[in-house]
Amino acid sequence: MIADTFGPEMEKKLIGFKYCGGCNSAINRVGIVDAIKKILPADYIVASDEHSAPWNTGVIICGCAAACVDKPRIRNMAERWIVVAGKSVDLDEFPEEKIAKIVSGKIIG
Repeated sequence: MIADTFGPEMEKKLIGFKYCGGCNSAINRVGIVDAIKKILPADYIVASDEHSAPWNTGVIICGCAAACVDKPRIRNMAERWIVVAGKSVDLDEFPEEKIAKIVSGKIIG
């Protein structure tokens, strides 16, 4: 249970990232995740290791609109998901330079 590992104050702040293979990337996936990490408050814990799941919020980072990593097995790793697929976030298209801010806003609420 997340609360056992991080204490009750951290229970809703474990954020997981799951990348696609990057074979047809139209965006800088790593750059976007780095920007998201810089925007998030210090008390958010960021993970990309599947063994740290379940995450409270998962972010699928796919370089193109195919969103190939968006699979049921992956979806079971988090309570809620934000999907970046190329230049879209949850099916709404944005300029690449705004994606990190949009995703961070969805994470923080």
